[in-house]
Amino acid sequence: MYAEYKRDVSHNYLILREEEKVNTASYQVRMLTGNVIPSILKCRLQGLDGNLLFYYDITSRQSLASFYEQRKFHRKDLHMLFGGFIRVMEEMAEFLMNTDQLLLCPEYIFLDIEKREVKFCCLPDYHHPIQEQFRELTEYLLPRLDHEDPQAVSMGYGVYRKAMETGFQLEHIKEAIYQNREVIGKNDNKDSAQKQGQKPPENNLDGADNFGEKIQEKADVSHLLETDVENKTSKRKKDKKKEESDFQKSSNEWTGALLCVFTAAVLIILLILRYLGYLPGIPAEAIFGGAIILLALAAFLSWTAEKKKQKKQMSAEWRKKVKRELDDTYESSSEKRRKERNSEDLYEADSVQEKMPEWGDGKYKMPEQTGETENYGETVVLSAGQTEGPASLVSREPGELATIYLDRDLMVIGKMENAADAVISLPTVSRIHAKIRKADDEYYLSDLNSRNGTSVNGRLLKTGEEYQLQDEDQVEFAQARYIFLK
Repeated sequence: MYAEYKRDVSHNYLILREEEKVNTASYQVRMLTGNVIPSILKCRLQGLDGNLLFYYDITSRQSLASFYEQRKFHRKDLHMLFGGFIRVMEEMAEFLMNTDQLLLCPEYIFLDIEKREVKFCCLPDYHHPIQEQFRELTEYLLPRLDHEDPQAVSMGYGVYRKAMETGFQLEHIKEAIYQNREVIGKNDNKDSAQKQGQKPPENNLDGADNFGEKIQEKADVSHLLETDVENKTSKRKKDKKKEESDFQKSSNEWTGALLCVFTAAVLIILLILRYLGYLPGIPAEAIFGGAIILLALAAFLSWTAEKKKQKKQMSAEWRKKVKRELDDTYESSSEKRRKERNSEDLYEADSVQEKMPEWGDGKYKMPEQTGETENYGETVVLSAGQTEGPASLVSREPGELATIYLDRDLMVIGKMENAADAVISLPTVSRIHAKIRKADDEYYLSDLNSRNGTSVNGRLLKTGEEYQLQDEDQVEFAQARYIFLK
């Protein structure tokens, strides 16, 4: 079986072709191209070089293999997949279609994430027993189950055991799924009842303990500020060195341009000398042409230097923007962690106080000081060791779109909040538009069957193509325009 992907102006297609000749007048082909089965992808036939190609419309849908490339299957995902399989089997039986012609390969099962619908491919004259296909599908799912979700594990292995039994029947799969759903409902009710009965721990501290905690907190904050000042000073020095190097490069560019102008002036002098009769052997046209060429070269170098300067300024602005946002993120994270640590310390101090024994007068006796000071180490700023942040996508129009930080091994980009890792709220962006995969410190961009496409530096990516991003590449998700900064 031959398979490829194709994209036109606003649609993406999966193209399948059988090696054997297909009877276009058969009942299976007429039902398939009539698009009357809801759970089967819309299909049309097209002839090419004597071969019949089946075009399946997969626009704005993701294949099961692609979407769960680095995700785990939870119980809701299994309900969606197995429920879709039961539905398509019932529909094919209703329309008297041959279920062995169904393709259960993960690359040919497509998902509509927003509607949580599963669509399948049916290929006429394709014969592979449905029980064997379903068993292979369950084997594919087992290592990808979320093993922290006991309901998902129970359902996955339960359906797998049913698929391994001889005499495969759809009712057995239904039984395994819905029995598991009843158990899940009971467990959820128990968990909610337990959560409602929980009470938060109470904190009771004396004023002396509170005062000591505040002193420690102030000491940590003062040390944090000192370290932050040192970091800012070192950053200023680095920025100053960078500005000096940029100035030196700019000076070198202008020196080259001035040198060309000086050479042109020398040639003009030679031309004057030629007219005065001092250089009879050199043609005047050659001197005049050389002067024009060098003047044009000097103008071109000056224009190129100006363009480079503007590009560097824009790049510096983008990078400063990302750096400021990262600093704000680190500061807020540091503040949050400090508060959490203080609350934990207060809770531990309260627990220790409750366990202290009482003396004869009913008061607590503090331990005597031994003169030795325990060293707890210095407070470390969270951003002190952070030399540079993750790669990012910065909006080409400042302030129009939020910066996308590529801090995961796989980032899905789209406008659907509960399915995309980075949300772009534009109507021209698809629900699941594109993905960026990180491997060996390199970033690879690919389009996910989006309606309006994804382009890099003005070139539209093909369906299934994976492009390795370079620093300052111009990336466009439909009308959302970004700059990639590595």
